[in-house]
Amino acid sequence: MRHLLQGRFRWLTGIIAAGMVFLSCVFLYDWLKPVDLESRSLSQTVLAEDATILRNFADDSGVWRFPVTLEDVSPNYLEALITYEDQYFYQHPGVNFFALARAAWQWLYTGDIISGGSTLTMQVARIRYPEPRTLWGKWKEIVRAFQLEWHYSKDDILTYYLNHAPFGGTYEGVQTASIGYFGHSVKQLTDAQAALLAVLPQAPSYYRPNRHPERAKIARDKVMHRLVEMGKWTQERLDDALLEDIYIISNQYYQHAPLLARRLVNHNDSPQIKTFIHSQWQRKTEELIRNYVRNIGEQVSAAALVVEHETGKVRVYAGSADFADPSRFAYVDMVSAIRSPGSTLKPFIYGMALDEGLIHSESLLMDVPLRFSDYQPDNFNGGFSGPVSMADALQKSLNIPAVQVLERLKPVYLFLQLKQANIDLQLPAGARPNLSIALGGVGSSLEDLIYGYSSLGNAGKAQKLRFSESDNTQEKPILSEGAAWIIRKVLLENPAGIPGLAVKTGTSYGFRDAWAIGVSQHYTLGVWVGRPDGTPMPGHYGQVTAVPLLNRIYQLLDDQRPDPEQPQTVTQEAICWPQGDQTNEECEDEKQAYILDSTTPKTWYSTVEFDQYSNQSQFQYWQANDTKLRVNIDCGIPSTRQSVTVWPAPLDNWLPIEKRRDSQIPDWDPRCEVIGSLVSQSSVKIQGLDNQDAFQIPEGQKADFTVYSQGGEAPFYWFLNGTLLKDSTRKIMLENLAGGHYQLTLTDQTGTSDRVEFSVIRY
Repeated sequence: MRHLLQGRFRWLTGIIAAGMVFLSCVFLYDWLKPVDLESRSLSQTVLAEDATILRNFADDSGVWRFPVTLEDVSPNYLEALITYEDQYFYQHPGVNFFALARAAWQWLYTGDIISGGSTLTMQVARIRYPEPRTLWGKWKEIVRAFQLEWHYSKDDILTYYLNHAPFGGTYEGVQTASIGYFGHSVKQLTDAQAALLAVLPQAPSYYRPNRHPERAKIARDKVMHRLVEMGKWTQERLDDALLEDIYIISNQYYQHAPLLARRLVNHNDSPQIKTFIHSQWQRKTEELIRNYVRNIGEQVSAAALVVEHETGKVRVYAGSADFADPSRFAYVDMVSAIRSPGSTLKPFIYGMALDEGLIHSESLLMDVPLRFSDYQPDNFNGGFSGPVSMADALQKSLNIPAVQVLERLKPVYLFLQLKQANIDLQLPAGARPNLSIALGGVGSSLEDLIYGYSSLGNAGKAQKLRFSESDNTQEKPILSEGAAWIIRKVLLENPAGIPGLAVKTGTSYGFRDAWAIGVSQHYTLGVWVGRPDGTPMPGHYGQVTAVPLLNRIYQLLDDQRPDPEQPQTVTQEAICWPQGDQTNEECEDEKQAYILDSTTPKTWYSTVEFDQYSNQSQFQYWQANDTKLRVNIDCGIPSTRQSVTVWPAPLDNWLPIEKRRDSQIPDWDPRCEVIGSLVSQSSVKIQGLDNQDAFQIPEGQKADFTVYSQGGEAPFYWFLNGTLLKDSTRKIMLENLAGGHYQLTLTDQTGTSDRVEFSVIRY
């Protein structure tokens, strides 16, 4: 008995010693070869606000690996995985010795592998530290499994498996497999899909469902029957799942807001980037643009941006027309591209002039041929409207009044104010800000314009655009609250506009860019249409090409349409033309104007105007007591000083006869010699053509007309459809006119003018 006890003691001692040696080896190995669960490089996913995928990006090796947490995975997948792969996962220390022994015996007895002995922890060890499929490799895998269980929780180990298990091809991780094979998140797996993904890592190439659907179905059904056998599923649940066929979507590459996604991943290493994109609006906008440009022409692209102007959240970002169409330069992001903004900067010109006390909404401006030093602007339609208010000029996007106001405001002031608000207008190399800024002679982008216009809906403060959740809010003042309200109100009241949307259009020189920007109750939205390579699109401009697309996008938003609340700094008062300030008994033309800060500036005229009297509405002169004609004070004729209200001289030809200067100011008394007068004794009149003349001229025959000025004082400025002609003499020749409608305007050096319109009809 004693010998028996001694033998058992030695046997037990040997086991303990062996165990201690084994544990010592494990401790030593753990010290020499520590483990970690450092993730492999992950793919990047850009998400919409509702967490739907906008676009995915593979890692540097071309492997798709999307991160997922235990909370993101559907319970039916975890149930199928653990039940089928490792039912004692939460009980064993990393290795299931019974399963290993069973697998070894089956292999020795049959020569084939009947069942595996690897636990999920051992599979994680193999994924993290791959070894050759040898006995020594298996031993190292076992040791690594112990290490992992020692240093990490079960949830940590399972999470690593969920993110790195192979699922065929370049798919790693269950989220990647679910998206790649089924087109939706792992959170939405059906029972049959969950069973398939549970077994797929056992032989990902062999069971790959998009290549071997029959094999995949057999393996999937085996898993589902096992779940019934083990009491996890009911027979009814199995029967329902068996009805589902193996249906794999074609390779789906998410391409919503693709250029925004590319922009974000270039500056963010996070595996998931969440944006504020409204997924439904984004998809519908992309579809709208894609179909819209097809009806315009080849190589035409378009861009659209929708922003909440109070928060800066970007809700729609369409950088090109069709990302799958390289012929339309789809890879060029026209949201951030620098282009000529056309007339879209005019609201800021008028808004800043309001803040500077230079104008009110009904200030009298001149839409007539004017020259500003060496700059001669004309209107888009080639004609002139004569006297216009600021509101009319802005609503009709007239060029000459905007330049007139900018000349007074100063281009440098506009440029620096916008720059201070983080709108960095791009000038040509070595150029300084000049009057051409008003008409698009500068570079800007759709996102900068949207940023600036957001101030019209946000009390004059522009809100920084926020493309993702990592972007912070930041406001910059551009206009006062009152000026922003007046500009928005004027644009809202445009009869040719879109109800509920304050719209401004723009067209760059040569029909290269068509713009439309709108401000609604909660959103600032804009579109650009054109060719990214700058090729002109004759006949396409903001009102006819960009506005219809803007309107369709606006309808998607279903935004409220109440008028913005009027600030206390804005009042509505009666003003008088031509004086420009408040009404009096001599008022000729009364207007209702929006006034900012109780300021009603008088009518002012550009310093480049033609006569010395054009900067005041009261014209004073001496009148002979007997003849009632005009005289000089030194003529020696008894006279009385008189004053008459006059309109700016350049407007004469656009006024009723009774309001023109030659009707308001008496002629010179012939008894008084006039020397050096800057006021013409006779008005200028075009001779050789009558207003509304029409000439029918055969094709091939020249259409030449000789016209001359009657009256007036040289030099003479002739404008044909708004273009200044080279000849400044009294008599000129209009040569080789094509068929069409023409407007000929003549202005002399005193500022008086005449105009005729005529047509040439070819047959």
